[in-house]
Amino acid sequence: MPEVDFYVMSEPGDACVLRAACRITEKAWEQGLTVYVLARDDDEAARFDDLLWTLHAESFVPHERWNGTGSPTARITVGCTHSPPATPELLVNLGAPVPPWFRDCRRVAEFVGADAQPREAGRQRYREYREAGVELRTHEVQS
Repeated sequence: MPEVDFYVMSEPGDACVLRAACRITEKAWEQGLTVYVLARDDDEAARFDDLLWTLHAESFVPHERWNGTGSPTARITVGCTHSPPATPELLVNLGAPVPPWFRDCRRVAEFVGADAQPREAGRQRYREYREAGVELRTHEVQS
């Protein structure tokens, strides 16, 4: 079973979630891990993609957008389809439903926004993981 970490934001809005997910993705890239960033929709995938390119002025994290076809060459792919190009070592979930293949990953990073709807969706995902017998860790993220 993978290690599952929930990152719970203190600040409302999606910007905090995207920044925190970018930092985790950057750390995974530095460690040489393969990563699939699962966005809720194409708009969120595009916003994450843009932010990942511009997170730091002095560096960038090489990645590719993925729409469900073809074969990406980057270790990090960003998409909104529940079928990644290959099972990643790390799944970064920006708030989409839990994909059935999560058990094949080494790690899962779940991000939960501070607003009411993302919190409730996060609680549901937490219950799904707990019912699957996964050990969960929760981290409060201060902006």
